[in-house]
Amino acid sequence: MDRKKKIIELLEKSNQPVKGSELSQKLKVSRQTLVQDIAWLRKDGFPVISTTHGYILDSEYKKHDRGVLGIIHTPEQLKQELEILIAHHVTVADVFIHHPIYGRISGELNIRTPKDIKVFLEKRGQSTVPLFSEVTGGLHYHTLLADDKEYIDDAKAALRDAGFEVIE
Repeated sequence: MDRKKKIIELLEKSNQPVKGSELSQKLKVSRQTLVQDIAWLRKDGFPVISTTHGYILDSEYKKHDRGVLGIIHTPEQLKQELEILIAHHVTVADVFIHHPIYGRISGELNIRTPKDIKVFLEKRGQSTVPLFSEVTGGLHYHTLLADDKEYIDDAKAALRDAGFEVIE
């Protein structure tokens, strides 16, 4: 298992902060390596919080099932994509791409409601900056949050049924 995934798994299972020394020992890495891994996790959007008693995950993160959606679509299909996702009780936490030069680039969205979609699309309409998906020929990813993993699975199926290319 990837070390960063293991860190998240250990933090998810814990109901209290986990000391850095304990994580380092369990992962068989130095404290400095652990600190670097935590920095990368934060960069990738994982809400790891440092406390005086150790590391924890933000409580909102732990309340939800998570999934990653890889999808390809045109800018004109953006609204439909978001409407399908929220209709299935899924929050679109972020959007990210894998850029050939810069690596992973992400942006926070937190789209949960039709009003969130409207506000996002209004901002989009007022901007000349391209969508991430326009840089990658339509391919992009979202971190999805839901109260139940089944909602995420159903949303992905609905996107496929609507003709979207969903990447697994």
